[in-house]
Amino acid sequence: MIELKILDDEALSKVERQAKLAALFTALDPDRPVHVLDRELLDLTGQRAYDRTMEGPIKGAVKSAKGQLVQSRSEFPESKRSILMLVNNANTALDHDEIVQIVGRRARNDTDDIDGVVVAGAYLHSDGFDTFALWPIDYVPISLDQAFPEFESLRTAFHGYAERAMTAAIINGQSTDMTKGPILDTKFEFEGKTFVKSAPPLGNSSDFYVSGRPRQNSSGIETSPTVGLTFPDLTRDEWSKFREQMPEDASLGARFEEWLAERAEANSQGTPLRPFVPIVVTFDGWISSIKGGAAPRRFKSVSEYANMLYQQAINNVIDGARDLQETKVIPSRYILAVTELIGQDQANDLSHIFLVEERFGSEPRITTLVRNARIFHRHACTLGASYAVKHGVTSLRWEKVITYAWS
Repeated sequence: MIELKILDDEALSKVERQAKLAALFTALDPDRPVHVLDRELLDLTGQRAYDRTMEGPIKGAVKSAKGQLVQSRSEFPESKRSILMLVNNANTALDHDEIVQIVGRRARNDTDDIDGVVVAGAYLHSDGFDTFALWPIDYVPISLDQAFPEFESLRTAFHGYAERAMTAAIINGQSTDMTKGPILDTKFEFEGKTFVKSAPPLGNSSDFYVSGRPRQNSSGIETSPTVGLTFPDLTRDEWSKFREQMPEDASLGARFEEWLAERAEANSQGTPLRPFVPIVVTFDGWISSIKGGAAPRRFKSVSEYANMLYQQAINNVIDGARDLQETKVIPSRYILAVTELIGQDQANDLSHIFLVEERFGSEPRITTLVRNARIFHRHACTLGASYAVKHGVTSLRWEKVITYAWS
């Protein structure tokens, strides 16, 4: 006899389960705002705790099946085998292989009344152009002395149904009862952090999306935000020249020390994602930028000139930015922007920015400027260019970590 159970419980939808997983992965790096729910990141103790947390829906299915199979065998004592067939319908937080492993362990540990388990499911993968459907079905023997020779016929019938259903749904365009959408990232928010179970990659590259499969961007950021707080940096001599040109403008202060205090105040307003960037400004350079026009008597024009110099410098850095993995000659001093691509949504990407100084005969000196910033690749490169200008560096290198990227 076969008892059918359908997994309709999304494993990450329960708050209690979320809290347990959040505690496990936050402990690995409390400063990360985004954690990938990868079992392999945990030690053995953590992996056991992860398994206990994730197996809840499966444990419940095994327990329920046990009771029903016991009842059925009492009603049909001539039955030779008791088989649980578990079909995954909605639990996207566990892939097929994980479910096979968990259900086999639970059946062996929890009962002697199940002789074997059939695990099946339908998984749709799509990038909006290419669509792939997988219909895995496997048998897990529990009682080794109870063979299940009918499994091959069951598998053949299951695959036959899959072929008919996919033909109707995709090739012929016929209406069907299929309502499953493609597998997406599974995630939840807990105490200000995001926890993501990434959708599996499609595996092969796309012939349609030649530059890579598109990813969502739920961050709401379409263009790079302001990545620098500029300030005209003046020596005492240059300050004196501007003070003489603009005697009525209070922005410069009455004394150079007041200007330095203004600079210190501006510096305190900088943040990791909007660093304070002093721009060296000279009176002669400012005059030249006016191109023969009347010299303004207000300091606002000097601030605008500093912003122009900053923009020119940042554009030069970005124009020369290169993939670190494709760089044959490493600069002696450069900014490195590293972005971890996480799943299908750029809003979950994490970036880190470093100042790297190569040293002959020894390891490079690496200074961390930004760590665990929830910004995607382009934003990180622009921010990295701003730090390059701040530190007087002309070279920017970038790196994408694709361990958990969707492709």
